[in-house]
Amino acid sequence: MPGRLGYAVDQPEILIRQRLFGLAHGLSLLAAACLDLPAYSQPIQDAYAAWHVKQRATIETIVRDLSRYYFGPRADEAQWPDLSRALGLKDSIEPALGEVTLHAACASLPAAIVRPRYELDRMLVEGLDPPPSQATIPVVTPGDLPPGAVPSAPTPVTPRE
Repeated sequence: MPGRLGYAVDQPEILIRQRLFGLAHGLSLLAAACLDLPAYSQPIQDAYAAWHVKQRATIETIVRDLSRYYFGPRADEAQWPDLSRALGLKDSIEPALGEVTLHAACASLPAAIVRPRYELDRMLVEGLDPPPSQATIPVVTPGDLPPGAVPSAPTPVTPRE
């Protein structure tokens, strides 16, 4: 649709879908990058597959709604990369990692992906704010990582259950 690029800050229902799509997109990029690292490949495959099974219907809803928003009558032709471009999202996770190494991000992904911050289904209904018990986010300590995973940079912050 002409003029519909980027985020719809004046349309809360679309904006939440845009932000959740961005979160799912980032997870998919990270999982794909981790598959190239043999030490993390299988745990990432298992964790991402389990998460995706639980979130599939929500992801399909988000993609359908955003496709309609961005592409109107041609929504059925829209694919994931089309939405990613419409939102101006990157096609690589590396720039988003900042000072965190890919190894550290991959080591923490299986534990992080099961946390409330990645419950797209809940957030689509309740909003993006974490539940009150998750309002403060403690820093992940080395003891929170899988055995043998020692990040060489600051560990990504993930909420604790």
